Amino acid sequence: MKPAVLLFGATVALTTGIVSQPTHAWGQNGHRIIGELAQNNLSSIAQEKINQITQGESLAQMSTWPDEIRSDKNWYHSTPWHYVSIADDETWDTVERNPKGDIIESLKKFEKVLKDPKVSDKEKCDALAFYVHFVGDIHQPLHVGHSHDHGGNKVKLKWFGEDTNLHSVWDSKIVDHKQLSYTEYTKFIERISDKDVKSWVGKSYYDWANESKALREATYNLEKNRDDQPDLRWQYIFDHTPTVELRLQQAGIRLADKLNIIFTK
Repeated sequence: MKPAVLLFGATVALTTGIVSQPTHAWGQNGHRIIGELAQNNLSSIAQEKINQITQGESLAQMSTWPDEIRSDKNWYHSTPWHYVSIADDETWDTVERNPKGDIIESLKKFEKVLKDPKVSDKEKCDALAFYVHFVGDIHQPLHVGHSHDHGGNKVKLKWFGEDTNLHSVWDSKIVDHKQLSYTEYTKFIERISDKDVKSWVGKSYYDWANESKALREATYNLEKNRDDQPDLRWQYIFDHTPTVELRLQQAGIRLADKLNIIFTK
């Protein structure tokens, strides 16, 4: 996908404060799983309209583009769009927000672009890639993170004896440990009941963020080795895979629901 120069550098902005800069969320596999699951749940009308905009590029294909462009100086300004920082005792009314934007405000902005009939297909294609990616990011608990540890990036630990950090574990290591392709993983988790779908959809971006905020405390329950060092292995995978897969499922279903609404009107 070839990026266009968008209007968002100037428009995705809030009013006060600075937040931290975590690394990518979910990794390539996680984002593609969410995109694939959403694609499988699009209405025929939404699918047709999206295909016109993307020229057939799938949601899974475009889902990783917003991470891939972050090393391009022309897109440095997009870094804060991938996350939001909030302390345990803060609310959305009291937290200091980043003047350069955050994930909640970015989701709102890109949704407006996708709904705007005056916006070109090229701009909508780029906006869709960001939107798909950010729906995934906001469901990763450490992307609604603590500013003091940069969403877990400063929490140094080992993964089966190898040096890494907590954010990276939630970014990709738990997902990739199953050694499945994104299409295989999607098939493993796509059996979702109508009851669950009904309970997941219809919530706001703040609701999604609050869910991640509530889940993040458990991510810090670190498995220790015999030397009392944090060394995450099988027990951590066992404890947290259900949460990871739940968030992938919720992100995929909610993404499809939002796109079905946006592109069916």
